[in-house]
Amino acid sequence: MGTHYSKRGIVILCSLVYFVSYFSRKDFAAVMAAMLEAGVLEKGAAGLIGTALFVFYGVGQLLSGYLGDRVRPRYLLAFGLFTTALCNLLFPFFSLPAVRIALWGLNGLAQAMLWPPIVRILADHLTSEEYASANLVVTTAAHVATILLYLYVPLCLRVFSFEAVFLSAAVLAGVALLAFLIAIGRVLPEESHGAVAVGAPAERRESILPLVRRSGLLPIFGGIVACGFLRDGIESWLPTLYAEAFDRAASESILVSVALPVFSILSITLVRFLHKGKAFRNEARGAAILFLAGVLLSLPLFFLMAAEGTVARVLSLLLAALVCAAMHGVNFLLISCLPGRYAGTGCVSTVSGLSNAFIYVGAALSMYGMALLAEWLGWQATVLSWIAVGAVGGALVLLAARRYAAFIGGKA
Repeated sequence: MGTHYSKRGIVILCSLVYFVSYFSRKDFAAVMAAMLEAGVLEKGAAGLIGTALFVFYGVGQLLSGYLGDRVRPRYLLAFGLFTTALCNLLFPFFSLPAVRIALWGLNGLAQAMLWPPIVRILADHLTSEEYASANLVVTTAAHVATILLYLYVPLCLRVFSFEAVFLSAAVLAGVALLAFLIAIGRVLPEESHGAVAVGAPAERRESILPLVRRSGLLPIFGGIVACGFLRDGIESWLPTLYAEAFDRAASESILVSVALPVFSILSITLVRFLHKGKAFRNEARGAAILFLAGVLLSLPLFFLMAAEGTVARVLSLLLAALVCAAMHGVNFLLISCLPGRYAGTGCVSTVSGLSNAFIYVGAALSMYGMALLAEWLGWQATVLSWIAVGAVGGALVLLAARRYAAFIGGKA
């Protein structure tokens, strides 16, 4: 097998895994508004189910990141695909909230086993430029999965029921697992199966805490929490916000959510282009610029939430999609691109796991926090929280930009 073929095969296989990951992880958020409207789920329980996913995903990232630098990536990826298929298969058959929370928490743990091994595989076998381009392809595959999911869900709800959505995700994950097991031996070069990263043997692996300090990661992690709060909070609650704030049907609110991944694909494509330039080459500085954009876009949205009519509804949807797109740009810089900077330290999977863990700390806070804000103070107050969180996130990553620049420039 030639090198060119192996690199292309690696990107295709990683894209397949991440495509399935998003479809089988976001299906609950996609049908949540319909389940609330049908009375089979209460808003508080919905918040706890989503929070369980994010909490277990975040905690699982720490475990996956640690293991990803030390064991064969194929084991973690196979475990993740199998377990997420099982959780999606069982979820529709239980109506007890506690069981649903437990199953979706386990799904979060399974999903956590996918991204850090993907990052390690890409970082180990691609050049820096190839790594950034491959991340664009893999991330785009995830957003394509989200688009297809939000197009599929209204059709599935019209013809069948919400249970069929989860069963479809289970089948998709099962098929992907079989394809993965068949293809991995031919696609993934043999050296990726070693006990440690190719680029940094165990004797040269740095300790993570000194690495965090000298590269400015600590405030960046705070910015990642803010990104997770905004990105996943908007994605999860926008269908419900749209339905409740503007008195629209749940099926319509789910369909308009297709705008989110479309804008996100455009955003990460633009950010990938900007990443080649000086301002965005430093991922922390680029993230600060995108946080500022998110704050500025949220300001008019705050006032539109008190307005009525078609114009206010359309503009609100557009602004919310743009804020979410800006956060996907932050995510691309800090979750996809940043870990690759640590390939020579032997901690690329660990840094990836930590970064993903912190973004889902923010996601978990948003899932239940936005539910409480909306229930107690209304959706306008929820948008106000977007402004505050975006400002804090931007300040934190900007604080880290100089030290991080020294690290990536080899001066720290």
